[in-house]
Amino acid sequence: MRLIGIATQYRTAEGLMAKRFWGLLEFYLEALSSQGLAYVLLPPQGPEALERILPHLDGLLLPGGGDVDPHRYGEEPHPRLGEVSPERDAHEFLLARYGAEKGLPTLGICRGIQVMNVALGGTLYQDLESQGYHGVQHFQKSPPPALAHGVTLVAESPLSRLFPPSFRVNSYHHQGIKDLGRGLKPLAVAPDGLVEAVALEGHPFFLGVQWHPELLKEHWPLFGLLQP
Repeated sequence: MRLIGIATQYRTAEGLMAKRFWGLLEFYLEALSSQGLAYVLLPPQGPEALERILPHLDGLLLPGGGDVDPHRYGEEPHPRLGEVSPERDAHEFLLARYGAEKGLPTLGICRGIQVMNVALGGTLYQDLESQGYHGVQHFQKSPPPALAHGVTLVAESPLSRLFPPSFRVNSYHHQGIKDLGRGLKPLAVAPDGLVEAVALEGHPFFLGVQWHPELLKEHWPLFGLLQP
């Protein structure tokens, strides 16, 4: 059984002893388990500790979450920038670059695709609506399993084995890929042209999607792509 390391999300506790809880929404765990994958959670920790852990993993998962700090791609914060976490950014950028450099199968979900892109030198739209993307509902109001918009596959990839040339996805993000990172190619786009999926050329499996497949059981086979 292949072992997948998952970067953790966080919540901040309230009260005098306010600290962060590092964990993960259960949907991701259910999706991985459905594909016969074991997993271990990876909260932020020092590079030396991660160097001990990462060689034992068969894959990485970068989940959804808050905004990436625009300092990471040389921009000042937009007025609509949400909460950022330098600690989480540093942790996930290390994981993304490790996956890219070592050929380790890596899947990015929503924030995860954005981390992949910026970690490889790309940039983001900090707020899609105020930066010209008005025609597609990228941040939907309806909860799962409602779908927000269509996407179209624009290149042959593992996604082609799971989805038809055009299909619908959910969408819960206000940022998105602007300039692609080094070596990344677009795999799918929204009707307004926004990149919805990418892969790293020459890599066995370094793939990110902008939607949330963990919330759609019919999309759970996507997590199975982490194993050959």
